[in-house]
Amino acid sequence: MMQIGLPLETWSDDPPPEKIVGYISVESAKSVFKDEEHSLEGPLDAYYAPKDLRDTVRRDLEGTGFEILAESQLGLSVSAPPQAYEELTGGSVVTKERLQYAEENCIRYVTHVDIVGDKQPAALGVARTKSDSTKIDGVVLEKPRMFNAVFPSPVPPNTSKFHLRVPDDVAFLLHAKPAHQAGQRGKGVLVAMPDSGQYRHPFFTAHGYHLKTPITVVPGTSRSKDPVGHGSGESANIFAVAPECVLQAIRASNDSGDLVGAVAAFLKAKELNPRIITNSWGGDGPFPPAGSPDASDLAFAAEIKDAIAQNILVIFSAGNGQFSVEPQVPGVLAAGGVFVTPSGSLTASNYSSGYKSPWFDGVNVPTVSGLVGMLPRAQYLMLPIPPGCMIDKDESHPDLPDDPTTDGTTGNDGWALFSGTSAAAPQLAGAAAVLIGAKPNLTPPQVIQAMTTTAIDVVTGHCNPRFNSPAGVGPDLATGAGLINVAAALNFVQNNF
Repeated sequence: MMQIGLPLETWSDDPPPEKIVGYISVESAKSVFKDEEHSLEGPLDAYYAPKDLRDTVRRDLEGTGFEILAESQLGLSVSAPPQAYEELTGGSVVTKERLQYAEENCIRYVTHVDIVGDKQPAALGVARTKSDSTKIDGVVLEKPRMFNAVFPSPVPPNTSKFHLRVPDDVAFLLHAKPAHQAGQRGKGVLVAMPDSGQYRHPFFTAHGYHLKTPITVVPGTSRSKDPVGHGSGESANIFAVAPECVLQAIRASNDSGDLVGAVAAFLKAKELNPRIITNSWGGDGPFPPAGSPDASDLAFAAEIKDAIAQNILVIFSAGNGQFSVEPQVPGVLAAGGVFVTPSGSLTASNYSSGYKSPWFDGVNVPTVSGLVGMLPRAQYLMLPIPPGCMIDKDESHPDLPDDPTTDGTTGNDGWALFSGTSAAAPQLAGAAAVLIGAKPNLTPPQVIQAMTTTAIDVVTGHCNPRFNSPAGVGPDLATGAGLINVAAALNFVQNNF
C-alpha cells in the first residue's frame, strides 16, 4: 500500500484541457455503472448495446459537440470540450491530483479530469447523465495512463553500460532465432499497438520491417510524430521476435506526449480486427485496493473482454510497480520481466509488478515474462527513438554527464537505453505473431498455453518492492511461468494444435 504521508487525492488549480477524451457506455441489459458486483462474470452478450441504440446515441452526441473517435458493441470513444460534458451530465468538469506510481517507478501526483456535482458518483472520472432519456448508461473521462517503461543512424551507438541490442540480442535470448531459421517469422500477422506514436526511424527502414501508416485518435495530432519516443522504441521489440509481421501503430498521445487517448486507441485497434493488440501502458491505484474495481475500470475491462471474444490476443504489460485493472482482466496475456545478467544467468526483474489479482478469481499477474531491466531505471535495451524526444533527453542526462543513471548516449542521437514491462509486452506480441504465422487458426488461449507451458523457469530474485513477490520453482508471482522460449512454444503448437 502507498504510505508516504501525502493525501491520495487533492484538488488541482489547473484548468481542464480544451478537449477531453472520454468513453460513453450505451444502455444494455446489464450495466457496469448500476450493478458492479457481477465483475463481468459470464458471457458479454448482456452488455452489448443494440445497433439502433448506439446509432441514436451517436447522433445525439454529434449534435451536442462530441466527436466520435471509435465505436464498439458496448459504447463509443469520444472527444469534446468540457462544456459539452457539463451539458450532458449536469455536473462540473474539474481537475484533481491523484498520487500514484508513474513513469520510471516514481510516485508523484498525476492530473486527472473529473465531473463533480450533487448527483454525480464519487468514483474519479465517472459520471452519469442528467436525463434518463439519453440512452447513455454512463460517462467515463479517460484516466491518465502511464508508459510502462520512454536523422539518426540506423546503427545504435556504443555505450559502456551493460545492455542488449535489437534485433539480435533480444531474438537470441528469447530463443527466436531457431524459429526464424525454420522460416517462421510472423509473416503477415497484423499487430496493433496503441501507444505514444510511431516515428519512422531509419532502423526500421534498414531492416525492411513492415509498418503501416500510423493512426491518431487525439484530434489535431500528427500521425508521423512521437513526442515521447515510447511507442517507436518499444515497437522494435516486436520485430526483433517477428521480423515479418505487420505493425499498425495507433497514436494515443497529445502534442505534449501525455497518453490521453489510450481507451480510444484500444477501441480503434479493435475496429481493425488485428490478431494481436499489444499495450505497454496502464493506470495505477492503491494496493491492496479498498474494494471492487470502479465502473470506469469495469467499463474498460468489458471492452478488453470483448476483444478477446473476437479472437484477438490482448497483451498488457504487468506494470513497473503499478497496480492496474488492465493486466488482471481474465484472458489477457500479462507481460512480466526477467533480467539476463552479463554472465547469462536469469533473475526476476525488480522493476516489474507481480501480484495475485484481488478482483478476478484465479488471475495472477504476470502470466509470463519478457526481457526487462532492473531498478532504478531499467536501462537495459538499446532502442530507436525520434532524435531529441523526451526519452532521448531524459535517459542521456546531457547536463549531468557523470550521473550514474545516464545511459551513455547523447540527448539527440535517436537512441536510448530503456525497457520496463513496456518492452516485455511487445516481445510477447512478436512471439505470438510467430506462433500465429505458423498456425493461423490458433486461439488466444492456445497461444497463452503454448507460451506458459514452454517458458524457461526463473527461480531467483523478486519483483518490484511494492509487491516483493519472490521467484521460485514453477509458476510464481514474480515472473509468471518464466521467460518465453519462442522455439519451444512454436514446437508445442506445431505438435499439439
